[in-house]
Amino acid sequence: MTVQPKDTDAARIELVLVSHTNVGKTTLARTLLGQDVGEVRDAAHVTLTADPHRLLTTAEGDELVLWDTPGLGDSARLYQRLSRASNPIVWFLSQVWDRWTDRAFFLSQEAMRATRDHADLLLYPVNATEAPADAGYLEPELKLLAWMDKPVLVLLNQTGLPGATGSDAAKAELRRWQQHLQGAPAVRGVLPLDAFTRCWVHEQALFDALGAQLPPAKQPGFRRLQRDWQRRNVERFQASMSAIAAQLAAATPMEQVVEPGTANQGKVLARLAGSDAEARRERSQQALQRQVRLGREDTTRELLRLHGLLGRAEDPFLKGLDRADLVSRAPMDRVRAGLGGAIASGAVSGLAADAAAGGLTLGAGALLGALAGAVAFVAGAEGLNRARGVTDERLRLSDAALRGLLQEALLKYLAVAHFGRGRGEFEHDRLPEAWVEQARSRVEGAAAELDAVFAAQRIGDLGADTARAQLQALATRLALELLEWLYPEAALDGLDPGAAAGAAPAAAQ
Repeated sequence: MTVQPKDTDAARIELVLVSHTNVGKTTLARTLLGQDVGEVRDAAHVTLTADPHRLLTTAEGDELVLWDTPGLGDSARLYQRLSRASNPIVWFLSQVWDRWTDRAFFLSQEAMRATRDHADLLLYPVNATEAPADAGYLEPELKLLAWMDKPVLVLLNQTGLPGATGSDAAKAELRRWQQHLQGAPAVRGVLPLDAFTRCWVHEQALFDALGAQLPPAKQPGFRRLQRDWQRRNVERFQASMSAIAAQLAAATPMEQVVEPGTANQGKVLARLAGSDAEARRERSQQALQRQVRLGREDTTRELLRLHGLLGRAEDPFLKGLDRADLVSRAPMDRVRAGLGGAIASGAVSGLAADAAAGGLTLGAGALLGALAGAVAFVAGAEGLNRARGVTDERLRLSDAALRGLLQEALLKYLAVAHFGRGRGEFEHDRLPEAWVEQARSRVEGAAAELDAVFAAQRIGDLGADTARAQLQALATRLALELLEWLYPEAALDGLDPGAAAGAAPAAAQ
């Protein structure tokens, strides 16, 4: 799998995942690689061999390789055995391994051999839901790793979604592990990287920590690898915002014609009473809802593709449309206008004629005035409809409904971006209420800007491409605000809203 270096300073950097069995190494490997490597099962010693996987390469020939290894089993017994030897590593390599007589012990040795032979740096996942003092395997395993004389980064796995329990709780958990591991000779850092709920912001923090531990000779190659990893994350983020903007730009002018009423003998009375109007509007509402649902599913499908995830595109996030989400744009009704004109004109001009005649017309003046008013109002209604370009009733989404679609899409992006591939196919979990509230308040805070774009697109002042670019810039800004809220210490470089509009779609890793 080795790529021939193109430059003399091209670097091959090898990271070895090693930890206690059934902590989540292979799950994390799948998440980072975006590939279904190895086997994932809730059982001990599922991984039987130490296997390398190419995580990233650069055009200059640099390679970043990730090793998945068997889990450490009876690490206390292995440590005791090694500690009795005058030279533990020489003893370890010279032994006849317990391949057939002690499977768990043999697999631990496999992990140790891969560590010694290949690692530039060790990634050691731990179960963050455990109190470090209660993890009996922790101390002997860290002592084993110290004998390897390799830097170790401890990764807190199974931390859950950020913001789910509050930032103070997450910080307290991180401090607890940092304090417990303070003074551990091999440990160079502790950081959260959940195989189930990590996102690319975590990966940036991991790269920063990696760079600090590599020797000077590998630094140029590592910086190129980090550059390409960052570029891929930026392109994926921008392409995600482009997908969200495309959905919103398509939904803004979307309309559904309400079918006209059927002609029958009681047509005037039926239209006045609206006896069948409710059913016709309901059918149009359902047709519009189908269009919106397809747009939602297209966005979900594209976000999953961009993030290298599998899963169903059916949208489970927010409610369907109801009548409050719709705006009706209808022509002025000629029958109603005529009747209104007849009543108004008959009540005014007709009564005036009766008065002028001394009341001798016996209501004939009112009748003539009503007929004249009806004709005038019908003609006025037709002229107004022609001027407005409205010939039939149409339903469209309200501005509030469009803002709701954006809020939903931003939450969907966060859910997909935090979903580790190691979990399997994407499934929508219940999002933390804090996420929902933050998305709602930020979208509502941008309501005036969003509504202005919606209005300009509807009346034709903005073309589809321009409207999409403006919506993408707004979505990018709001998504960055949400990420900055989730990760206040992260440096989200290279994600300028103005640059997002021209980003090319990124392929899944």
